Amino acid sequence: MNALLKKSIAEFVGVTVFLTAITASSQPLKVISLALALGIMVLVTGPISGGHLNPAVSLYFYIKRQITLGNLLAFVGAQLAGGISGSYLGSLISGKTVAGFSGNGDNLPIAYLAGEVVATAGLVWLIATLVNNKQTSWIPFAVAAWVMAAANFTLTGAQANPAVTFGVMVQGLAANQGVSLIVAELVGLLLAIVLLMIFAPAKKKRAAAKK
Repeated sequence: MNALLKKSIAEFVGVTVFLTAITASSQPLKVISLALALGIMVLVTGPISGGHLNPAVSLYFYIKRQITLGNLLAFVGAQLAGGISGSYLGSLISGKTVAGFSGNGDNLPIAYLAGEVVATAGLVWLIATLVNNKQTSWIPFAVAAWVMAAANFTLTGAQANPAVTFGVMVQGLAANQGVSLIVAELVGLLLAIVLLMIFAPAKKKRAAAKK
């Protein structure tokens, strides 16, 4: 099988399972269920595709020139497709009805957008730091822990992932609200990059300056 196709399928399956957990899980264990599902999928897909399962994460690694533009486009396409399939699969399992894409609604309060900025920034910063410190074996557990924590202090439940937001849009989230959340998540990615630059070890800063 083509290597890129194999990686893309892994990204698709990982996001599908994650969205299935988000859609089908019920309180009071919803946050634990979706966090564990994400951690397990990162663990399983990590050796295959890197376990990004998130367009913001893939975009970060593209900016760092650790994946090609072709990989980025294939991964993001697979992740968005996983958002759709996970929404339908989760609805099927839980007996819910998929509302489908809807028109515009009321603009989201700034608190919702700020939560997505913080949740996404924390997620990307965490992953990048562990990669830079060669502690990649911790990523599945750290990601699950961060998502579980952030889901409890954000009004959006810490989507922190454009593919997740896209999947929620399939379930009826207003188009303008979904786009606003995705923009907030991309702002969170930029914030993470700034934080990584500020807190980069002195040796790495000097090496980057020489380049």
